[in-house]
Order: sequence, then structure tokens, then C-alpha cells
Amino acid sequence: MGVSNKTNNFEFENLNWWINKKSGNIQIYPKVSLDKLYFKSHGSGTVGKTWKDHHDLFFKLVNKHLIGNICEIGGGQNSILNKIKNFSKIKKFYCFDKNLKLKKKNKKIKKITKFFNKDFIKNSKNKSIDLIIHSHTFEHLYDPNQFLKDAKSILSKNGKHIFTMPNMKPMIKKGYANAMNFEHPFYYDEKLVDCLLFKNNFKIIKKQFFKKDHSIMYVTKIENSLNSVKKSKSKNYSEYKKNLKLFENMFNFWKKDIRKINKLKKKYENVFIFGAHIFSQMMIFNGLNKKNIIGVLDNDMKKANKFLYGTDLKIYNPLALKKIFKPCVILRAGSYNQEIQKQLSAINKNVNIV
Repeated sequence: MGVSNKTNNFEFENLNWWINKKSGNIQIYPKVSLDKLYFKSHGSGTVGKTWKDHHDLFFKLVNKHLIGNICEIGGGQNSILNKIKNFSKIKKFYCFDKNLKLKKKNKKIKKITKFFNKDFIKNSKNKSIDLIIHSHTFEHLYDPNQFLKDAKSILSKNGKHIFTMPNMKPMIKKGYANAMNFEHPFYYDEKLVDCLLFKNNFKIIKKQFFKKDHSIMYVTKIENSLNSVKKSKSKNYSEYKKNLKLFENMFNFWKKDIRKINKLKKKYENVFIFGAHIFSQMMIFNGLNKKNIIGVLDNDMKKANKFLYGTDLKIYNPLALKKIFKPCVILRAGSYNQEIQKQLSAINKNVNIV
């Protein structure tokens, strides 16, 4: 996912979906090694109004709980740290992130350039954490059950665990290509997340949705009286059939949609595809004809003049449309479509969006 400075030496792997007939759970297998998958940051979640609104809402949810010892996991460029104005109620703020760049210095902040490790907390002066937070990190985990066990082991008696993640079911229903991929290896519908939390004794205090097809935010705390969830085989088999149908519909939608795009774009000379990310990669590797596609548009300035990974398509700032007569843009950016469409029309009123 993301971009490259070159147009060769790419590494490829088949993207395979597997479904468990007993539980109905779906995952990507085999998984790519974490070192290869995250060899560099690709700036996801850093650009655009939709993400800004998401981060603002999440901070609003977290803000009143920023007391005592805090642990943030995978904050990156969107770290809660960059929104905190008053550290008076915070004793220590541990931030586990390889790519974190702090905008402010503070003696209370401890940056750890490795992935979350419960032993680091247990070996520190502050033996327990009062708040664990993570934003769009949970869906990247290879062992979510172990992660929740580790999180529980370092939380104080009244500690909170607050996080936000993709609302995958409506995303899959609408055929969004960013729902599942090598970086998001498990299909998390709401039931499964609730089940994993319950199984690890996390009681859901509050659940908040950001848009109908973007994110679910959870506020949880430890409740040791909770018992593990048991489901009947018939109910699980029902989940299998429902999930199988859900994904078959998505794959069929992709095939039909690609055929439609390939037909429509023949009418235009100057064609671009929007998004130097998974949206474009999924279309291309599902059969999008690259003929007459000039390049990829993306709002992330750091990606400009590089290439969409796995292709020879160069990346341009959307302002490049200004100089083009009746450009055509292929747009399949999920819940960000409306925001991007408005932007492109403002740059060039004659733009044709497919």
C-alpha cells in the first residue's frame, strides 16, 4: 500500500480471503510479514476534512479521561498528544509508535519507537495505566485477542480502554476497497468486536459512530464478572452463510464496476485515477485498464512525483487538473467520495467524474 520512488523491484503476494465455516469469521491468509508490510509510513488518515472531523470527535471522546498514566498505541501523525493543551492531570504519557513525530516537548511524554509491549509498562516506575487509547490500530493487529489480554493486564482497577476502528460491515456492503486488505487482515463486524471485548472482560460503556460507513468508537472498562461468550453451532453456521453472501456480493460488484469503468473511460483522452493508496491498487489489480490513464491524483504532498506502488503510474497534486481541458477522474474512495468530488469540481468545473 502507498507509493514508491521507483517503478520496478516491487514485491507481490496473492490477496486471499478465507472464511471459517464454523464461525463465519473471515481473514486474509497468508499474511505478509510485518517488516515488509510497514517498512515505511504511507500517511493514512492524515489528509482531508473527513479525517480531521474523525480525529476531533475521537479527541472529544477521550479528553475527559486524560487523567493519570496514559498509554497511546500507534498514534503516528494523528497522535492525541498533538491535541492536548493541558498536561496538569497527566502523570506520564507513554506513546508506542515507530513513526511518531512530536510537535511539542514535554518531560511527561515517553516515546517508545516499538510496537506496544506490556512488559515495558510493567518494568517502568508506573506499574499500571489509567487509560489506553488507539485510533485505527486494532484492525491492523495480527493477534487481537492477545492484544486485549495485554491491555487488560496493565490497566488500573478503574482504567479505561478507548479506541476507534473502521465500521467494516457497511463498508463491505458498499464495496469499499479499504475495508479489508493485507493491512486489515480480519473482517470485524460489530458483533465480533463486541464478542472479543466481552471475552476479555471489557465492558462497553459507550459506542459512538462516525458517519454510517466510516468508524465505530468504543469506550470500555474492565468488568471481571463478565463471562466468555458461547454461541450455538446453528447460529455460527448462519453467520457463515450471511458473511459468505456479503463478500460474494462485494466481489461481484467489483467485477461489474471495473467493466463499467473500462467502458466509460474510453470516451476521454485525459484520464486520472484518484488516490495513491489501496483504492486505486485494488481497481488496477482487479482488471482496470491503465490505457489512457495519465496518472494518480492525491492530496498528500509527500506523495507527489512518486509512483503508485506496484505500477508505473505517476502521482500528481489534484491542482494538475486546472490546465487540462475536460479531464476525467476515476473516483472510488469510499466514504471520502463526496469530499473529493467537491474539491475536484472546484479545481476544474469541466471535470468528469466516473
